[in-house]
Amino acid sequence: MRILVVETASPKRVRRTVEEILAGGAEPELTILCGADPATAAYFSEIPGIRVVSLPEKNSGGILRDLRRRQFDILHIFWTGEKKYRFMKLLALRLRAEFTRVDGGDGNIFRLTWKALIKFGVFRWRHPLPTDHYEFVLQPEVPGAGRHYPGEKILIVQSARPRHVLVALDRLKELRLFRDPRYILFCRNLPEIVERFRDHPMIDEIRTHTETMDSWSHLRELRKERFDGAVVFFTGDPSYWKIKYFAFFLGARHKVIFNENNDCFFFSVGPWLALIVRRLGERSRLGAGPSRLYQLRPLFFPLLKLVVFPVRFVWLLLVWLRLRLAS
Repeated sequence: MRILVVETASPKRVRRTVEEILAGGAEPELTILCGADPATAAYFSEIPGIRVVSLPEKNSGGILRDLRRRQFDILHIFWTGEKKYRFMKLLALRLRAEFTRVDGGDGNIFRLTWKALIKFGVFRWRHPLPTDHYEFVLQPEVPGAGRHYPGEKILIVQSARPRHVLVALDRLKELRLFRDPRYILFCRNLPEIVERFRDHPMIDEIRTHTETMDSWSHLRELRKERFDGAVVFFTGDPSYWKIKYFAFFLGARHKVIFNENNDCFFFSVGPWLALIVRRLGERSRLGAGPSRLYQLRPLFFPLLKLVVFPVRFVWLLLVWLRLRLAS
């Protein structure tokens, strides 16, 4: 039996899989296709009884044609969510074999079919990495990961002046909207702002940003932490408009909106639109916008529902499909 194993996961995971195949006793003719890194090729060459083919960065067409002509019985690839191997994963699908075996980690091995592809795609969407991922890859350091916190992790996005945030903290303490919360403040990198919050008893950690600099890196880092909730301020201050909408892309499960009167609500379409329409109406009365805008409020909600409800229906359908496949 001829088996081709493609390096589409960490070398440590690939090597362990190859050693398990060889220990099975079937005495297969086994080939490993790996990238251009000579250290990785040398690492695989330590395994006795196999052939290692290193794919150069350029002019790799001849090697791929040779591998296709060999007509392997099994093509073994890995789909473990590691983004650095995306090119090798696509390249592996161009190779020929009697059947393709996919290793998704955690012992999840299946034959590649369209049905299995869709089912696994939904599974990987829910679980980006297998639970055994860090047995083979060094775990990156995540801020705050050194300690476990049993309660909810809440990000407070400073999208208003510090005095509004301080008053809102007292309001949060009074309302107890979250279970045993740990508050993390994301604020502007200005000494006068940071000092206002440094010794506040409710704030566990302060993280800073410099307006729109490195906004994408901030977004990626904050999304990885999967906050249970985010607190955002809409007080009518135009100097914070970018960070206000930045908060909606953080992926927090719950969003609490505070207005300038220290009133708050959990984000939903109805209260949110009421706040926006009221804000536009105030601008109209002050001469900062069209004078008839506030009068169009009764027409605004039905038009928005026509747009929002079909999207919500599709989202619920996808959730139902995901639960169906998981069962």
